[in-house]
Amino acid sequence: MNISNPIHNFFLGDKRIGWLRFFLLVILPIVAFCYLCYQSFMFGTSFQLGWLILLYFFCLLSALSAAVHYVQDIFNEDFDKLPARYVMAAFFGLRPPKEQINARKERSIYEHMVDVFGGPAYLEVDPGWAVLTESLTTPGKTYGHGKKHFMSRYERIGAIVNLHEQEATLPQISAYTRDGIKVLVDNAKFNYRIFDNREESHKHDQPNLTRKPFPYAKIAILDYAYKRGVGLNADKKPEQTEWEKTISGKVKGIICEFINEHKLDQIIAPRDPENKYVREEIRKKGYSDDFKAALQSNGAMLTWWDPGEFRTEEKDIENQFVTNWSADIQSEIAINNAHGEARRMAYEELGRAEAEAELLMSIIHALEGIKLGRDKMHTLQNLILLRTAQVIKAFGYNPPTGAASQKNNE
Repeated sequence: MNISNPIHNFFLGDKRIGWLRFFLLVILPIVAFCYLCYQSFMFGTSFQLGWLILLYFFCLLSALSAAVHYVQDIFNEDFDKLPARYVMAAFFGLRPPKEQINARKERSIYEHMVDVFGGPAYLEVDPGWAVLTESLTTPGKTYGHGKKHFMSRYERIGAIVNLHEQEATLPQISAYTRDGIKVLVDNAKFNYRIFDNREESHKHDQPNLTRKPFPYAKIAILDYAYKRGVGLNADKKPEQTEWEKTISGKVKGIICEFINEHKLDQIIAPRDPENKYVREEIRKKGYSDDFKAALQSNGAMLTWWDPGEFRTEEKDIENQFVTNWSADIQSEIAINNAHGEARRMAYEELGRAEAEAELLMSIIHALEGIKLGRDKMHTLQNLILLRTAQVIKAFGYNPPTGAASQKNNE
């Protein structure tokens, strides 16, 4: 065991060690000085040890003052209050600031102290947010929802991550088809959030009330913070690309790739069953394993997306395609109408034949058991006419009222 560890922890440790330093280096000397003053005043004892304690306090105040000015010089702070507060919190653990992280970005009055100097500080993270800390050389810790997460003085806030599902829109995308025609894509939309390696396992499970409402993977937080590109801002200074722009660029990439691989006729064709697979192909690319891995490298995952509407500025070509499609559609409509008319006529003929057969059968049944007289032919004709009239009346045939009344008047 290294015996220097207790000494190292005493001078450089955080939290309770700071209170111990404050007690041993400040409170205990003050008590000793007060005790010596009391002994010298009441009993007339020597005060030489008291002068040594006063010299100790002078040295301690000089060291603290030098530390405050050193911090002030490093961080270029003109206001002495923040460096002094930082030194007291870092060395003695006195009143470390608190930071509240939520959608409104509510911070304490010493937010500048934590943003510039770093810890020690207590982080209060609301649901739907996560905080990544970092040291001078390596990433620190990841803090999710909770109160009083302690951030040591060796750390500072590296990134604040929004864990909510976010929505983005690509107003317009342009690309060229396989046959060299420019295509415009309007209002492509997608929803995305921080990657969660438990998403696949929970996708087919029943709802679990104990599941965290804002899950995340720690590796995704690191990818979010350190695997984004760097570009120049308006002031020509290097700046890390926004997360939304990074994800938008990848979504735009698969849309442009789809347009480049297909002809215009396939892209803007009507959404009939024959061309449905072409329209669905681009949707499937958004959920493919390769695209998921590309998003995961930036700590993101796609939850839903709509490729938008495709159109072209070449109106003559588009109108010609529309004419061709309308001709095909009209021919299909004509064929369907002819087929329907033929079926209607066939059903009418079938119904008429069934009615005639029913009429004959009813006449035959009516003649059963009837005795014919001498004039059999005349009697048979009268019976057939009588039965035919009865059948027609049974079928519900009634002449129009107006026609009947007019006939009676005549």
